[in-house]
Formats: sequence, C-alpha cells, structure tokens
Amino acid sequence: MPTVEKLLQGAKGLKVKELPAYVGKFASENWTVNKTSARVATWFDGYKTKYIDGGSPKPLFDVLGYGFVFAYALAWPQEYAHYKHEQEAKLQGGHH
Repeated sequence: MPTVEKLLQGAKGLKVKELPAYVGKFASENWTVNKTSARVATWFDGYKTKYIDGGSPKPLFDVLGYGFVFAYALAWPQEYAHYKHEQEAKLQGGHH
C-alpha cells in the first residue's frame, strides 16, 4: 500500500485534535531521507524503463507540461500584484 494511502487509512478513525500527533509520528517513521530517496529512485527506474528506454514522447510532454506549470506558478505573484494595482487604480478613477 502506498504511503499516502496508509496515512489516510490510519487517520480515518481519529479526531481532529489527534491528527497532528499522528501525522508527525507517521512522517518520522515513513518519510525519512533514506526511504524517500529509495522510493524516488525506484519510481525513476520504472519511468526510465517504461518511457525513456521505450522511445515514448511522454518524457518530452512531461517536461513541457511541468515546465509550463512551474513557470506559471512562479509568475503568478507578480501577475496578481499587477492585477490588484490595476483594480485599485480603477476604483480611484485613475488610469493604469
């Protein structure tokens, strides 16, 4: 069972005030550097075997898609600040 599913399964019967202690204990046991790096290495080996070695265009699409999402997330605060400034200028009757 994947780790997140195990976390959710164990948290089902808990009360809200018990969740922080449970999540902290769970994270310290399951999300260590060694376990996480092993999971990432296993995932990457499978991805490489399935898509890169197989000649699929999926890795290219992944890089382009995630690059777009990252660039959008990186630019969002500046765009939002510009939008808010523009809205304030319109409310004050000024031009932007």
